[in-house]
Amino acid sequence: MTLATLLLADGRFPAGGHAHSGGVEAAVSDGRVHDIASLAAYVRGRLHTAGLTDAALAVATARRLDPDGTADPPRVVLRVLDAEADARMLAPPLRHASRRLGRQLVRVASRCWASPIWADVALAAPDGLHQACTWGVVGRVAGIDDGEVARLAVHHAVSTPAQAGVRLLGLDPFAVAGVLAAVQADGEAVARRAVVAGRGALHDLPAGTGPVVEIAAVEHATWDMRMFTT
Repeated sequence: MTLATLLLADGRFPAGGHAHSGGVEAAVSDGRVHDIASLAAYVRGRLHTAGLTDAALAVATARRLDPDGTADPPRVVLRVLDAEADARMLAPPLRHASRRLGRQLVRVASRCWASPIWADVALAAPDGLHQACTWGVVGRVAGIDDGEVARLAVHHAVSTPAQAGVRLLGLDPFAVAGVLAAVQADGEAVARRAVVAGRGALHDLPAGTGPVVEIAAVEHATWDMRMFTT
């Protein structure tokens, strides 16, 4: 594991995830998440849906930005991958949050790794590149291999809702850390699947989601008071 991977996986890296709960705030409100066991079930479900989908998109982006990956200009590649990500998020609030997180990730990563690719990102997605695709860009610029790109996307997909559970329910942070450790084997398997999928055809990329999560995200966006953006 490279130092760049460790930096990007660090919860203190200012990528904007602290403002998002990965749907846990809505799940706490309607009772789907109320203790360690239900949080663990939620995290595991997210791993196999959004986690796999995001990781595969991240790998697909990184692969196609490789000089040997495609003959298309970077901005064309990014537009195509961004459209693939957009098609996999049905709820407008989730699309908005994904682009906001993408913008934040570009903002900090461009300070860490200088590259002409950031100009292409701005041209390809003026409103912000989806977060999953941005992980692919960052991975390529930082010199991280496909496996590490997939692991980063998986890590953030599960750690964001897990940490939100601590803040929303006052759960024992040691127990929540145990939840994340318990999904390690599954997380590695999902990352490997994402690498295989990301190297394949775009129309075969995973499109896992949770209908209840999508519906809850739309309702959550209407709340007058909330702790998290999503």
